[in-house]
Amino acid sequence: MATRERLRTRRGLDTYEGTRPAPDEAYLEPEARIARGPVDDGAAAAALNVLAGIWLIISPFVLGYTGADATWNPIVFGAIIAVLALGRLAGGVRAAGVSWINMAIGVWLFISAFWLASSSQASWNVGILGVIVFVLGAWASAPTGRVRAA
Repeated sequence: MATRERLRTRRGLDTYEGTRPAPDEAYLEPEARIARGPVDDGAAAAALNVLAGIWLIISPFVLGYTGADATWNPIVFGAIIAVLALGRLAGGVRAAGVSWINMAIGVWLFISAFWLASSSQASWNVGILGVIVFVLGAWASAPTGRVRAA
């Protein structure tokens, strides 16, 4: 109100010019309440899936697997997981179907841990990572209705 009075006396006007309210009368919404777009919870899960894929690739060499099937299974599927998760990160929300493929690979890794592993160490590693990849894929593919704050 004080601004309108000052403008009237300074310019000799009866009304405040312009269509916007005076600066001291304008309501400014706090920035945290302004919607910026959908939150992509899948990006965090996809980033963790990239790390899981990288570990699957290097784990046969770090843990010293002996069998050829036990060695190549995590290398091949770790590379597929990492590439698909990177694609999920690059594609954003529209690429949620890629996470379903990662879930299927997680199921395969869990099953192959009992079938192809040549040692208990290989079995535990691939089995646990299969569960992790499945859970991260499910998390990334779950739709969210939240919006991102500033």
